[in-house]
Amino acid sequence: MAKTTLRSQRSPRAQHEAQVLDLLRVQGSASRAQIAAGTGLSRATISAITANLRRSGLIVRSDAVVETSGVGRTPERLTLNPGSRVIVGVEFSHTRVTVVVCDVTHRVLGSRVREHNHDEPWERRLATAIGFIDALVVTPLTLIAIGSGVPGAISERPRVVERVERCLGDRYRVPVRVENNARLAGLAEFSWGAGRDMPDLVYLRLSEGVGGLLIVDDEPRLGNTGSAGEFGHVCVDPNGPVCRCANRGCLEAYVGLGAVLARAGAASVGDLTEALDRAEPRALAVTTDAGARIGLVLANTCSILDISSVVLGGALAQVGDRLVRAVRQMVVRHAHGGGTERLQIRTAELGNLDGALGGVALVLRDRSIPVGRRSTSRSAHDENVLTA
Repeated sequence: MAKTTLRSQRSPRAQHEAQVLDLLRVQGSASRAQIAAGTGLSRATISAITANLRRSGLIVRSDAVVETSGVGRTPERLTLNPGSRVIVGVEFSHTRVTVVVCDVTHRVLGSRVREHNHDEPWERRLATAIGFIDALVVTPLTLIAIGSGVPGAISERPRVVERVERCLGDRYRVPVRVENNARLAGLAEFSWGAGRDMPDLVYLRLSEGVGGLLIVDDEPRLGNTGSAGEFGHVCVDPNGPVCRCANRGCLEAYVGLGAVLARAGAASVGDLTEALDRAEPRALAVTTDAGARIGLVLANTCSILDISSVVLGGALAQVGDRLVRAVRQMVVRHAHGGGTERLQIRTAELGNLDGALGGVALVLRDRSIPVGRRSTSRSAHDENVLTA
């Protein structure tokens, strides 16, 4: 027997309203024309649906100013009614705790960051995050959910994830979702950063560890076991150095931040950048080698998936064009197909907030978490669309 879902029991109008609300929670704001294009519904249907949702208080006109190069009247943009409800994103990286608070229109309301050593106990990391959340979310009852990022390659990761979920869930009594922080950084860049206009994307985070995210047809792809996007553990030389995953010749063993800085004789990314500005041969050689190895992995990925866009994030990507040029040269040389010359390779735009913003995006994409504002004067029909 076919499984019956709640959505399949809704009336056509309720299903159309749910489509509109789903689109707005992911995109933040959109014109009626963009809503029609994104949902596949007719302009007339969208006009009727949005009018009803505005009357019920679920959506409002967006206050955001949108630049346009066209002539004539600027199209009105609509967004979910933010009310006073907020979403928290938290990233626990290897050396940093970052918290960001956004409303359902994707507006950042505040953020906090604290650096720490690699061996910082998890008790202190969690205490830092809780302190930041308490300071940024003045009224806990307005909190909808928390999305959190945890590194993929840490000892006893399942226990850490369970601890984060339990600690934050017990304190704030809201849904808590935890994901690999490199993936969340990619999801944030796809939603609001360098990849926001790309339907498909390879995101690579080059930091203490090397991870990433695949986006195909506007959707993240995690694979059968949830391990898709682990670019750092693609083998580039079976006889290469031992990686922390215990295999040999992984990409991370060559281009992880610590390995690159050590080979370049630099104490930090800033030092490496200054050495590159001085055209020091050692820094140039190490950066070119790292870019070539990254480019080879991306060339194979693009050949298999026919991906048209790449975003490089993380601390190492801050060296900029010198790394990007080396990556592009290797991709163009080795990728199969005729689209490599048009391949877009960009550096990330969101800085240290990327992983925490990805936690917000994770919540917004999770349709099991209601984010819509309840109207005080709604009909029974409106109850069907309050799970936006």
